[in-house]
Amino acid sequence: MVKSEPEKIDKTERETRMRTAIKKAAFALMAEKGLDKVSMREIAEKVHVTKPVLYYYFKNKEDLCHSIIDEHEEAFCALLDSSAKEALGPEDIIRKGLLSHLDFFTRDPIHSKFVLQMIAYTLNAKSLTPRKTHKNTHEKLSSALQEEEEKGLLPKGSAKDALALVSGLASSMMLDAYFEQHVLKLVGKNIGPRVRRLHDKEEAERLAQIILLGIKEYYKDAQ
Repeated sequence: MVKSEPEKIDKTERETRMRTAIKKAAFALMAEKGLDKVSMREIAEKVHVTKPVLYYYFKNKEDLCHSIIDEHEEAFCALLDSSAKEALGPEDIIRKGLLSHLDFFTRDPIHSKFVLQMIAYTLNAKSLTPRKTHKNTHEKLSSALQEEEEKGLLPKGSAKDALALVSGLASSMMLDAYFEQHVLKLVGKNIGPRVRRLHDKEEAERLAQIILLGIKEYYKDAQ
């Protein structure tokens, strides 16, 4: 018997919801325990399904990890794409790039924890990088800044320097978010105004101005 269109849609929706539930559970477990310390059995138990059900959706744990990373990369790239289209020049692109990273790492404490777990996993001589089905966030931001350079809105040869500065600040945002959200909380210290390390929107906007002014001044003297 051929399935009707509504039945096919219902099945697709159920499978989409299940894939989402599996990835959400795996993301939380891996952020807490580490990528290599979470088993497929543990993930299945968290979602209240059997291991065969889990393997119906993902062929192995590496496939599941790739799916989680790809999903976050795609969402982040979409945000950067939208920001670049609405940007009013290189300073706006830098500002929105910083604000995108700031939002990601401060919106939910699990994000900084997962990224550090992923870094720790790769430091143990293991490889887990996003599949090349699309540009990653670094490449997206690089392309946007390169276009500004080609328009003459950034000094010639400076796009790579702007990218390096933004990338360095993005890493600082991630590490400081982790420190405040997890380390200080773990040791039970109160966070006062003088020891607060978390970046904020006003700081990101100010740093975007400083980056662009510094680059223009440096390249003016260099030329």
